[in-house]
Amino acid sequence: MPTDDQGLAPAFARLHREISALYTSIARRLELTSQQAELLCLLGADRPPSFGELAATLGCDKTNVTGMVDRLERRGLLVRETDPGDRRVTRAVPTEQGSAVRHKFRAELEHELARRLPGIDRTRLIGLVTATATALAEHR
Repeated sequence: MPTDDQGLAPAFARLHREISALYTSIARRLELTSQQAELLCLLGADRPPSFGELAATLGCDKTNVTGMVDRLERRGLLVRETDPGDRRVTRAVPTEQGSAVRHKFRAELEHELARRLPGIDRTRLIGLVTATATALAEHR
């Protein structure tokens, strides 16, 4: 007997593929990998994330984060800062140029989503996506 949730996995897999392709396309225009773009987007918080927090959020190892930070730092998009409360912790902080690239990425993503989803009730969609992401994060 089919259940209401039987189609969730394929639907989320398809959504993941489409969003990943869109991230990759926009990131390439900005000469970034999709993971570098995602990392930059995570740097908008009040408290810059540590390398460990970035690794956990991105679902990768801290050595991967170190490599991405190295490349983004060489491009002048971020800097490393030692946490004043715990000198063992290093945080990634966007530069002005990095913040500008992050804003450009997000603006292009918003534009593409609006272009590809005409007629969608954006308020409702934002509510559903936000609630879904929150629920999934709570059970990580």
